[in-house]
Amino acid sequence: MVLEELLAPAGSYDVLVIAVNAGADAVYIAGQNYGARAYAKNFTIEEIEKAVNYSHLNGVKVHVTVNTLVNNFEIVDVLKYLFKLYQIGVDAVIVQDLGLIWLLKTFIPDLEVHASTQMGLNNYPSFKWASKNNIKRVVLPREVNIEEIKRTHDRLQNDNINMDIEVFGHGALCYCVSGKCYMSSYNSGRSGNRGACAQPCRREYRLKYRGYNIGNGFLLSTHDLATYNNLEAISNAGAKSLKLEGRMKSGDYIGTIVNSYRNLLDGNEGDYKKDLHLVFNRKFTNGYIMNDKPGDVMGRGSSGHEGLYIGDITDIEDTKVTIEIKNKEIPIILEPGDGIAFKYNGKIKGIYLENIIKQDENEIIIDTTRLVKVGTEVFISYSKSTHDYLKQFEKETIKNNVGINLSLTWDENLNLYTKVEFNIDDELINFRHKCLDKFEKAKNKPVTEETIEKQLSKTGETPFYIENIRFNNMPKDIFIPIREINQIRREILDTATDLLLNHYTPTKKAVKQVRKDLTKFFEDYENVKDKNKKKSPKLSIFIDDLSQIKAASGFDLKRIYFDGNCHYNNPDDYFANIKETLKKASLMASPTELVWVLNSFITEDEAIKCNEIIKDLENEGIIISVMGDFPGMKEIFDCPIYGNHNLNVWNSFCVRNLNEAGFKSLILSSELSGKEIRELIIKNHDRNIDLEMIVNGNLEVIVSKDDFTNLNDGKDFIISNDADYAILEDKKRKKFKYKVFFDYTRQSHIINKDCLCLIEEMNEIKDLGLDSLILDCRYSNEKYTSQILSIYNESLKNKDQEELTKYKYQIMDFSQSYINKGNYIEGRLHEDK
Repeated sequence: MVLEELLAPAGSYDVLVIAVNAGADAVYIAGQNYGARAYAKNFTIEEIEKAVNYSHLNGVKVHVTVNTLVNNFEIVDVLKYLFKLYQIGVDAVIVQDLGLIWLLKTFIPDLEVHASTQMGLNNYPSFKWASKNNIKRVVLPREVNIEEIKRTHDRLQNDNINMDIEVFGHGALCYCVSGKCYMSSYNSGRSGNRGACAQPCRREYRLKYRGYNIGNGFLLSTHDLATYNNLEAISNAGAKSLKLEGRMKSGDYIGTIVNSYRNLLDGNEGDYKKDLHLVFNRKFTNGYIMNDKPGDVMGRGSSGHEGLYIGDITDIEDTKVTIEIKNKEIPIILEPGDGIAFKYNGKIKGIYLENIIKQDENEIIIDTTRLVKVGTEVFISYSKSTHDYLKQFEKETIKNNVGINLSLTWDENLNLYTKVEFNIDDELINFRHKCLDKFEKAKNKPVTEETIEKQLSKTGETPFYIENIRFNNMPKDIFIPIREINQIRREILDTATDLLLNHYTPTKKAVKQVRKDLTKFFEDYENVKDKNKKKSPKLSIFIDDLSQIKAASGFDLKRIYFDGNCHYNNPDDYFANIKETLKKASLMASPTELVWVLNSFITEDEAIKCNEIIKDLENEGIIISVMGDFPGMKEIFDCPIYGNHNLNVWNSFCVRNLNEAGFKSLILSSELSGKEIRELIIKNHDRNIDLEMIVNGNLEVIVSKDDFTNLNDGKDFIISNDADYAILEDKKRKKFKYKVFFDYTRQSHIINKDCLCLIEEMNEIKDLGLDSLILDCRYSNEKYTSQILSIYNESLKNKDQEELTKYKYQIMDFSQSYINKGNYIEGRLHEDK
């Protein structure tokens, strides 16, 4: 099996101990900053060091998540933190921010880097980009299927690119593609990209279409992923690491899933599949990885835990309740102390069992005073025996996991010299030990080889076990007290333990060089002055319909971004028609540059088709550019390439990295405040790249593979008309209404309920040093586009604050939704704490 690592989560040191003891090959944790689970307990630096030592002594690796996005104000602090992790000897850091990727490659190249799933590397050109950026492992988005994993693995091997593939194997799923969700950030100030997601996807919603109610329930809530039936297939596809999700979960949860998957991977017999159903889950799906359809991945009926289905209540006689067993796939034997749940009309009530009257393969009869009804579904949600079994993993224990070889040699003066050898990660570690106490000639009972071997083999709670002992020139009739042999063993094992831990830490010379390079960088970085020439930004515009180009004629625009992805219902129609549409759009837009906006999460095959269309147009004298959202775009496209908003450009080093990757322009993240944008631009001089910012529009908050099939009544929702949309309404907060559009691959695009409008801030924004200010007019019409363009065009002139406020009220009059200032003024609100 290629699958050689079971990777477990831990939100605290106590949970890490459980994960290690239960059989994880590696554990991923976070420090108290820069990890994408801000509300987990997380680890202090001292706890990380303790965790790393405990794990390494048990032969387990530690990956630290540094997978939030960081702004320029935080660069020095995050690099100091990464340097400390490097010194401690963590095995890898998991990173999302493309700027941190550049900084790590430049200043701490020996610290292993894994690309977080939020980086969204889903196609082979992005893997090649990752390899050039010193990334040793890619954590694949959960949307990538097993055939794509296999193709990627084979191509990496053929190209001799040494890169690991890690996949999620169990736990909660993000609704949004690759976790790149902005709904929480834009509507509650709690950014998922900063680890503070408010989980709006777990709320109840209503889906409406043309005024009709289409579906109700937890419409954006997914089932939990479980791949326990597909481990061999995942391994054969080339995944090296199977990742379990759950850094916010309890020790019981982590102990259960790690123990279960450890035993399932090792082929051991037991009730491990049953155990997985008993800890928190939202029912299981095989996931997109195993080609489950969106409707089967979604769990629209509930967003909570029910447990493992047993059967239904068929008879009630006083307090005696009969349950007919209907789940024959996973046998259930109930015990006193187990927790069971009764589900009736969507409501769940639970009890702990005290009295089980009868139990066989067909029915269970229990005694309960709980008020229940015939027809009620029954689930087991807690197993007392499993809970008791897990207690064994709570205590710190060092396992004997490293074989050690000893070669004992005596000289003519009866001095003992021992050569010690062992291997860690295929590296041979060896040293020599000299016994300080001499052996003597035996007066009565000489010491034997068997006695020495017996005492040296008592390695106790150390990482070592004796693999082999070789005796060289051992004199006959010699003696040494047993306590001295034990002392030899202790000294050897202490030295070996120190060398084992040192194996994971960098050399003093390497640390000194990194410290020197970072110190120089910090001095230069802190002293950067604003050398950027003042620019007068031009307007650019996002459109999705040719009629909007007419509205844009007569305005001095920098670019027109054309996004026609939601005008077609399938790939065949899209690729059959998009070339002619682009030709018309380019001719209508001239002399303004036309940029083709590629679909989100595009595959390599689709991208190659798009490049062929661009070449065909070029041969006809039509020159266009492209905008996309994956860092390996230059591997495919020869034309100018521009970066879309979900590349998450948060700092100047992200700009530098994407500039080196061939991008000519980038949209800065709409999660940034004005203060953060100003600092980014100050730190970003001497770059041959344009920086853009969206100043008006209903921003895209989610792209999902969900196509809204299999709604609560089991029906599918299909829109046949081009560019039509549905409305997603929060059932409790009814003013939270989102438009839902579907692209040609049936991905859903959810558009924010409010319209970003920064017209009152235009005097400040004009002075930031940006190249282009973007008006997002997609999913609107010609009249709206013309009005917005006119107002913002006027705002580029010298206008006082009173005039800008008047413009705001004009926009409010014709806007299709409420307007707000997004994160521009205050940033992500929760971070003020």
